[in-house]
Amino acid sequence: MQKSKLIKGYIFAVASAVIYGCMPLMAKYIYADGVSPFSLVLFRNAFALPALAVLALLQCKNLKVPLKELPKMSLIAFLGCCLTPILLFSSYRYIDSGTATVFHFVYPALVVLVGLIFFKQKVPRGNLISIIVCIAGILLFFSPGQKLDAVGVTCALTSGFAYAMYVLLLSGFSDRKTTGYLFCFYVAAISSVIMFIVCIASGEMTLPCTVQGWLLCLLFAMAVTVGAVALFQQSTFIIGGQKTSILSTLEPITGVIVGAIVFGEKLTIRSIIGSVLVISASILIAVFDMRSEKKN
Repeated sequence: MQKSKLIKGYIFAVASAVIYGCMPLMAKYIYADGVSPFSLVLFRNAFALPALAVLALLQCKNLKVPLKELPKMSLIAFLGCCLTPILLFSSYRYIDSGTATVFHFVYPALVVLVGLIFFKQKVPRGNLISIIVCIAGILLFFSPGQKLDAVGVTCALTSGFAYAMYVLLLSGFSDRKTTGYLFCFYVAAISSVIMFIVCIASGEMTLPCTVQGWLLCLLFAMAVTVGAVALFQQSTFIIGGQKTSILSTLEPITGVIVGAIVFGEKLTIRSIIGSVLVISASILIAVFDMRSEKKN
């Protein structure tokens, strides 16, 4: 792979993680305006559709995709953009968001493990070392002695497994002509339909109370779906699911930094060390890749 393309994949993954890390900050203001978590998942997909359609038309000239790819895209949409946030948001009702994030972020290790067992994927030494460093860093965000609820832990862990399957299916998506904003458009459209049904069936359909709330929902959709989701998907297509998953662990670090700056949350020694380890894992990925590129 060309060095410039490799760097592009890294930049996309890191940018995606930073945007995702800022997501809780925006979500807090939207929830305060009367929007439920499930409704926000619906809005973040549905409100992004016009922008994604325009970008897809500019990129591909039309919105056609092979019919045979729709079942795969539907499964990817369900796992990554519907089931994962539903399970993760549900876990917040039983355990705090920081603990839920720790359990959710077992998914980079699951991507490697499931890929190895079921998809016969090779695990480069650099990826293996990085994943160990990364998991060690993430575990430091967990507060010892905290009371854990079994339902909350199960929801958070299952959300990680669902997202791991999403990443593996995404990295194995074979029709490269359907990647880019066209792929994002269809995934968002399918997710919107699924989440609309879920919101109606569960009674979780709530609308913003103010004009500011509507504008925040629109901004959230642009930032997350047109930005973070699209960047994550493109990074996965370029550098693969394993590396993108490891780099995406910069997300909770962004959350910690944003919490400290915006909400005045205290930075602990554990969170600082954990952040250093996760950043080190991301640097290791790049170093091992560049060495491999040099040899080739």
